[in-house]
Amino acid sequence: MQAVSMFGSALKTTTPERSYPTLRGHPPAVELGADVTIPDELSRPQTGVRIEIPPTLRHTFVVAPLAYYLAAAVVPGSTPRLVTEAGYSYPLEGEHGFERTVKQVFKQIFLLDCIVRTEGETPLPLYERQAVEPALEFDIEDVYEQPLAEQLETYLAVPFETIQAHLPEWQFEVHLNPLAPDSLELLPFLMNRLSIVKTDTAASRSARTATRTSASVSPLLRQSWEDGRTEITGTGTLSAFQNNITQSPRDGPLEIEVVCNDSEMSKELVTVHCAYQNRNDLPLDVTVHYDLTTDELEEVLSRESDFVHYIGHIDTDGFRCSDGTISASRIETVGTKAFILNACRSHEQGLHLIEAGAIGGIVTFSEIENSTAVDAGRTIARLLNFGLPLYGALHVLQKRGDGEQQYHIVGDGALTVVQTSQGSPMAGTISHGEDGNDMIVDSYLSPSKDMGSVYNMATKISESYHLVSGKVSLQSESTADFVELLNTESFPVLFDGELRWSTDIKTHEL
Repeated sequence: MQAVSMFGSALKTTTPERSYPTLRGHPPAVELGADVTIPDELSRPQTGVRIEIPPTLRHTFVVAPLAYYLAAAVVPGSTPRLVTEAGYSYPLEGEHGFERTVKQVFKQIFLLDCIVRTEGETPLPLYERQAVEPALEFDIEDVYEQPLAEQLETYLAVPFETIQAHLPEWQFEVHLNPLAPDSLELLPFLMNRLSIVKTDTAASRSARTATRTSASVSPLLRQSWEDGRTEITGTGTLSAFQNNITQSPRDGPLEIEVVCNDSEMSKELVTVHCAYQNRNDLPLDVTVHYDLTTDELEEVLSRESDFVHYIGHIDTDGFRCSDGTISASRIETVGTKAFILNACRSHEQGLHLIEAGAIGGIVTFSEIENSTAVDAGRTIARLLNFGLPLYGALHVLQKRGDGEQQYHIVGDGALTVVQTSQGSPMAGTISHGEDGNDMIVDSYLSPSKDMGSVYNMATKISESYHLVSGKVSLQSESTADFVELLNTESFPVLFDGELRWSTDIKTHEL
C-alpha cells in the first residue's frame, strides 16, 4: 500500500491537465525487499484524497491506477471507498463488484478531466465535450477552478450512463496475478499506461489458458485490447517493459531484417520486402536473409535492429535452419526491438526473445496454413510500415476476417516499428449508406500518443479534436467532402473487405 501510494509522486500537476500523457510522469520503480524504504526525494502531492481498501494484494493492485492518477494515499479500511478530507466518500464496491466499480470510477474521472481541461491552457474544440456538455449539470468553467478533491465530488455526481457512450476505449487491460513474485515490480510500468488491472479468478484462468507455455519462461500477465467486437490477446513480462526503458535510440535509418528460411514461403518474402521499402518519407535499411544457418540466425537476432520479420518453421526445438534448429533460449542477448515470427507455434520462442532483450512481437499459438501466413505477413508488414502499433496491426487483420485469434502479442503491444506521418496511428472502415458514405475511424495508442492525447483530421466532415483510442463515426452526403477526408493523409482503410490506402481510392468507387 505504501509503495502504490507513492505512484502519484510522478504527476507533474494535479489539475485536469494531468489527463495529458506529457503531464504524467512514470511512477517510481518498485523493488522487492524485506522492509519498505521510500527515498526522501519522492513526495506525493497533497490532494486531500485517500482510498480505503481491505489490506490485500488484490485490492491494492486494482486501485493502483486510481491511486496514481489522483495522487491518493492507499490506506487500510473495512470497505473499499474513495474519501476526501472534506468528509466526502464514494463506495468502490457497487452492484457490479469491486473491480468493475473501480474501473468505471476511474474512466469517468479521466473523461471528465479531459473535458474540463479545455477551459485551461488548451481550449480545443473537443468532440467529447460537445457531446457530453449538454447533459452535465455543472458549469465546466467553474469546475476547472476547483481543487482536485472537489472536482471528484462533482464528477461522481454524474450518472455513469451519461458519459458511458463517449468514453475513450481502454485498449490496454491486464489480467495480473498479485501472488506472482514480480507482479509488484510490474505495476509502475502498467500505471504509466493507465492500464486497467483485473485480478478476478476467471481472468486468472483465462491468463493461464492464454499463455500455454513451458516453465522455462514465466509470463506475469495476460494483456488484452478490445473494442467490443474483436479482441487481441497477449502475454507480457517484466522484461519487456524493462527492455523498453533501457534501450537507447540509434542514429541513422531504421534497420529491418527480413529472414526467409522456407522456400515455400518465398512469395511472402517478396511482398513484405516491397512493403518495407515503400516509405519515401522515412529512411529504411532493409536487409533480406535467405536459408540461414543456426549461427547466422543467432547473429541476426543478436545484433541491434529495429525489427525482424521471420518467415519459416518453428518446432519444439526452436527455429528450423539449414543446418538444424536453434532455440531462442540459447541466445544470451537479443538486439532487435520488435519482431514477427510468422511460423507455426512461435509463441514460446517469442517469449524467449523478450527475455533476452526484445520489447514486443507478434507470434502464433497453433498451426498456420502457408497461404494464410503469406497474406497475413504481407498485411502486417504494410500496417507496421505505416506506423500502427503491433496490436493495431492485428486489430485491422481481425477486422478484415483474417488470422482470427491465430496471431498474438508478446511483450509490449503498443510498440511501433516506425512513426506514422500523422499525429496518431489510425485506420478506417468504409461502408455505403443510403444517405452517402460512412467511415469508422479507429485510432490507436502508441508511445507518442498515449491515453489523453488528441488528434484532428482537419476536414469539413471532422473539424473537432477527438481523444485518441476509440472510434469516430464520420458521415457525408457529399462525395467531394468524403474524398477530401480520404486525401488529408494516406492511411489504411478497409473498403469492401479489402485493405486499401485512403489516397488510392477513386471518386467513382464511392
